[in-house]
Amino acid sequence: MTKLFRRRLLKFLTYAMIVFCAYIIQTTPGLFDFFGIQPILVLPACICIAVYEGEFAGGLFGFFFGLFCDSTSETIFGFNSLLFLVFCVFAGLATIYLFRRSTMNIMLLCLGAIFLRSALEYFFGFILFGYENLVPFFYTRLGPQVVLTSLFSFPFCLLFRWLHGKFEPETTKV
Repeated sequence: MTKLFRRRLLKFLTYAMIVFCAYIIQTTPGLFDFFGIQPILVLPACICIAVYEGEFAGGLFGFFFGLFCDSTSETIFGFNSLLFLVFCVFAGLATIYLFRRSTMNIMLLCLGAIFLRSALEYFFGFILFGYENLVPFFYTRLGPQVVLTSLFSFPFCLLFRWLHGKFEPETTKV
């Protein structure tokens, strides 16, 4: 095993442990529970990985940890994994070809992704089945969840930027 391979393996194992801890925190009842609303912590973590490590690694993390989120969410199985995969691949490609890796851009990517996820969950989970009086549900449940999740994207951005800098070999640092 080369030194570079060991460093990358340790880096991705560290990333996986952080995202798994975020998943545990996200699914623990009562932890980070603000008036009955819990943030989705896995999505900003996976988007930060996609931004710093590229679309392939981010897509893999998004897909596999989306499966974890599917196992505990009230949506159809595969909903989160497919969306997380698409969002992470887009975030990775967008930072390569369109945006800089700034904290504000990462937070905006996370905000857009969580808003789109909530809007799709609202449409496919409630509107499509013809439930009535759903506007208060969006404003009292999904809207605050979007805001709360986007607030947690800032610490994840700082953490993954620091980790990426620590694990990057000296020869590839710019």
